[in-house]
Amino acid sequence: MQEQNEYVISKQIIKSGTSIVANVEESTSGTRRKDFINKMAIASKEARETKYWIRLLIASKIIVYDF
Repeated sequence: MQEQNEYVISKQIIKSGTSIVANVEESTSGTRRKDFINKMAIASKEARETKYWIRLLIASKIIVYDF
């Protein structure tokens, strides 16, 4: 079951993590300030989601993070 959870979570991290960069890149090609702000807001949301998934991995001890 843990392998299944790892797969699902890793898929989500890849999806949200790569979306951050894609939206930042797309924001630079926007012709209007509104487009730029919208894409950067989406990138910010994706970054928060990625952070959530990483925290979940650490809390569930699927990965070990030692300070």
